[in-house]
Amino acid sequence: MRKFTNLQTDLLRTFVTVVDLRNYTETGNILGRTQPAISLQIKRLEEVVGAKLLKHEGKKVELTPDGQTLLGYAREMLRLNDRAVANLQQAAFLGTLRIGLPVDYSIDYFQSVIAKFSRENPAVLLDIRCNRSPELLAALHVDDLDMTIAITDELPAPHVSIYWSERPVWVCAREHKVDRDQPLRVIAHPDGCFYRKRMIDALNTEGRDWRVSFESLGVSALQKAVLDGMGVTALTKKTLLPGMRVLTTSDGFPKLSSIHIGLFYKHIKMSDAALKLIEQITEDVSTFRLPTRARAG
Repeated sequence: MRKFTNLQTDLLRTFVTVVDLRNYTETGNILGRTQPAISLQIKRLEEVVGAKLLKHEGKKVELTPDGQTLLGYAREMLRLNDRAVANLQQAAFLGTLRIGLPVDYSIDYFQSVIAKFSRENPAVLLDIRCNRSPELLAALHVDDLDMTIAITDELPAPHVSIYWSERPVWVCAREHKVDRDQPLRVIAHPDGCFYRKRMIDALNTEGRDWRVSFESLGVSALQKAVLDGMGVTALTKKTLLPGMRVLTTSDGFPKLSSIHIGLFYKHIKMSDAALKLIEQITEDVSTFRLPTRARAG
């Protein structure tokens, strides 16, 4: 008969909080325990799972590979635990949520998800900020945001709950003609954009001449530039519009590397309202892209 190992939520909460704060003393202050008690809880969790979860490099606390594997599951288990308690206790969803949305990925879709949440929870005030993914993750790191959707090339990534991957495709206007004798006109976000990097890397690998003909932070401006025939760009399939044509290897365009998108938050900072929105985003994401439970810190 199989022997079951149960992971206690208080041990998981201590583990996640240590990872988020990278400090045992601060974790003790947040959870109302002494620093030695926090150390004992981490040791107990390591004994239960039979693996080393955290390592110390000087004063820094870092995840081991086994710790990275456990962390995504731990965040999900705590989220479900806290949402179950909130529902059973009929918690009032109040407060202000500061939410980050990336200007370069399906922003309309997530705006719709959040707007639905707002209609259903009118007592929750929303502060929505749209920016590039690196800026959103930096804001989360210093607690200027409560949660964010963001693109990352860092996997495992700090504070990620779920992530999924999509492969961008080359697109142009339906009637656009690509002149192989001229440098390819590229429509792109500014330097630092993950899509831009994938396009340029692919073109440079092919030894193809190119130049940026149109540059903008917002995806809607890039979409319009494509439809106006100003060049080609890379988009995910969810951001394609009528009047666009996908370019493939048969058109002379190499496949692009996948991008990785995640839902990021610090569990210790989450209110009941935030956890409810996270649950709604998680459910909605699964309808168009199967999420991957994070193996990250």
